[in-house]
Amino acid sequence: MRHPQEIEVWYIMPSIRKELCNILLKKHNFNQKEIAKLLNITEAAVSQYKTEKRGQHVKLPESVLAEIIISAEKIVNDESTVFRETQNILNHIRDTSTICDIHKMLDDSIESNCTECILHLKIKEKVEPSSSMDNKTVEDYV
Repeated sequence: MRHPQEIEVWYIMPSIRKELCNILLKKHNFNQKEIAKLLNITEAAVSQYKTEKRGQHVKLPESVLAEIIISAEKIVNDESTVFRETQNILNHIRDTSTICDIHKMLDDSIESNCTECILHLKIKEKVEPSSSMDNKTVEDYV
């Protein structure tokens, strides 16, 4: 069985980038160079997303595509960063169990009632850094 993180890195992230590239190209008239700079990838990678040489293994559901469209708008309007929006999309994929659906599609050995992806990837509580760490250096911990 593949780890959920592998599914995200090898399949989901490329699909997200492919969709972002296409939205930026078609809806916002960005060129490949602008997209590469914005997404911190090479122009060759943008070209491969455009021609579906990358990101073609997973077809994202409409709910995820809708999130990507919203994220693209926020990025273009400087309301958010690519990093933050990518994390938001990944969280949506986890929260809606889409990661399980993708995992099952890619791996025939996964049982239909498996929820391992959700159990391993979903963050149950957010932990804020403690104020006692504010002025500490690495030397304080060694």
